[in-house]
Amino acid sequence: MPFISFLHRHRRKFATAIGVAVTSYYAYRQVKLKFFEIGSQLSANLTSRENLRRRFEQNQQDAVFTVAALLSSMTDPIVCELPVEEVTDELQSKRGPLSQSSNAPSQSGDDTNAETTSIASSSTITIIDVDTESQQPKRTKKKLWNDLKIMAITRAVSLVYAIALLIFFTRLQLNMLGRQNYVKSVKAMTESYDQGASEDQVIQNEVNRRFLTFSWWLLTRGWVRIVSNVREATEMVFENVTPRTELGFGDLGGRIKRVRELVDAKNRNYLEILLPTSKEGEDFVLSNNPCSEQEFQSSPIREQSIAPLLRALLDESTDLIESPNAKGVISGLVTEGLKLLLNSLQIKYFFLVYERAQDEHDSQQKIVEFEEEKKVRLANILAGITQQSHEMVVVNENANPYLSAMNCLPELTNFSAIVYSNFASDWKSMTD
Repeated sequence: MPFISFLHRHRRKFATAIGVAVTSYYAYRQVKLKFFEIGSQLSANLTSRENLRRRFEQNQQDAVFTVAALLSSMTDPIVCELPVEEVTDELQSKRGPLSQSSNAPSQSGDDTNAETTSIASSSTITIIDVDTESQQPKRTKKKLWNDLKIMAITRAVSLVYAIALLIFFTRLQLNMLGRQNYVKSVKAMTESYDQGASEDQVIQNEVNRRFLTFSWWLLTRGWVRIVSNVREATEMVFENVTPRTELGFGDLGGRIKRVRELVDAKNRNYLEILLPTSKEGEDFVLSNNPCSEQEFQSSPIREQSIAPLLRALLDESTDLIESPNAKGVISGLVTEGLKLLLNSLQIKYFFLVYERAQDEHDSQQKIVEFEEEKKVRLANILAGITQQSHEMVVVNENANPYLSAMNCLPELTNFSAIVYSNFASDWKSMTD
């Protein structure tokens, strides 16, 4: 038949065409499947990144709340160690009745009474135990003023360092644990729930709890070293400065900067302030922080599981604290706190406020200008420093400019991101 004969003559062409068609069809199928696979992967990656971003941001917010919750535990001992208000009240008691002092002429050495009143008015703690005070040896006015000078400056600078280290260490701890939780959540998505996973979760929770208790070291031991170093530096820098000494803003800033340089020279490594550096110190921290869950009984098996996990967290913390990035973050936090302190003093004491007309058609307007050559007595400045110390210990972040400024430091956020994104060690430990 002609049709069969036609097919027979062109069989190779038909075979080739069919082969090309089939190959093209399967190639199209593969390309289509690959396209959908790539799209699915992109969608999954975007979802994963968004989930990671939300978790990271929530982790930073949790750290802010944790710092606010721990702030009073950090600052109260420092305020009690440096009782500026008590010294101020004792100075006031030496003035006698206000009516007499206002009518009588000023005596030699008593021309700082106004400054004493100024410091007292900026204080929030004015409770004195009269019986206890009467039993203590009386201090001369000169000694009281020197104590007030050293205490006020030491307290303000110490609080800046303490808050900076509390913020840094809290971010470090919570980002390490937040990273672990994220890795566990990713791993759990690929595995079914079993009894072993439940046991691992109990162990991990206990490891996390024990790791977080190491903030106790800074709250009860670390601040002592901070205050000691700052006090020593303050005594060296302000030794020859009397309350009557008039300081310009440049001189005041230079002296505060010198205090910081001396403190930083002693604290080249903040590890000993943030964590115990010996096995005995670690055991001491854990022994002072017993398990809050009475039902948790540490069996030998669990202890064997907990010890290496906790050791890994402490070792990583040590490495991160000693890293150049950490030193830069802590330095940035301290810089931010001291800058805010000096800016507040500058605005309060070294700016002129006056009125003048801009031109003949304008009414007088209030002008605020910085007077570079203006000098202020140290006694007056101490009142402002004391007032700033009170602002540093306010628990509410919205009412505490120091917490707000330090928590928003870009270097802190970058460091937190580095810690949070270091998944390699956690993933390896969970897959071994």
